[in-house]
Amino acid sequence: MTSVIVEPPVPPAPRDRGRPAPAPGASPRADGSGRWYVESVRPGDGPALSALFAGCSPETVRLRFFGLPRELPREYADSVLACRPEVHDAVVVHCGDRRRLAGLAGLAAPAEADPGAAAVLGVLVADEWQKNGLGRAMVDELLARARRRGVERISATVLPGRSRLLDAMARHLEPESSSLDRDGLTRVYRLGRPGR
Repeated sequence: MTSVIVEPPVPPAPRDRGRPAPAPGASPRADGSGRWYVESVRPGDGPALSALFAGCSPETVRLRFFGLPRELPREYADSVLACRPEVHDAVVVHCGDRRRLAGLAGLAAPAEADPGAAAVLGVLVADEWQKNGLGRAMVDELLARARRRGVERISATVLPGRSRLLDAMARHLEPESSSLDRDGLTRVYRLGRPGR
């Protein structure tokens, strides 16, 4: 199962020509530059993803992976690092040093071949950077890319008691259905067309 962590909405920022997309609404870095970047995961990002995971608190890991794995789950890491957006599109956010990632978000293709199945959204933001707009920036980038690929539905799952995160997504996406089971609350959203 996956969960999603989404911060309050932030306005989109203009992109620098030829540079990665800056993450809108992110807090300035300690050096005052305030430049954060949302970029596609690269095959060589494995060590940085492992370091991101290792730096997260047990609570952050539990909320994202619905358990306490000791390391980034191998199957998940392999899927992300394969860099095949049609199977698992993934982005990271950083402030100029890809060795020190502040977050990872992915949109995995549905496991079922059903044309109505939803892609699965998951977000992990390092504890010290949560509630700064980085998760929202990564989600916005993934949704824009998904629309361009023709993805029609996405799903997100959260642990019981965290439905406000799904409600925040409903401010930007059309909720289609919800279901509750022992693993958590899952909501399916319909994506609008590009430019919507």
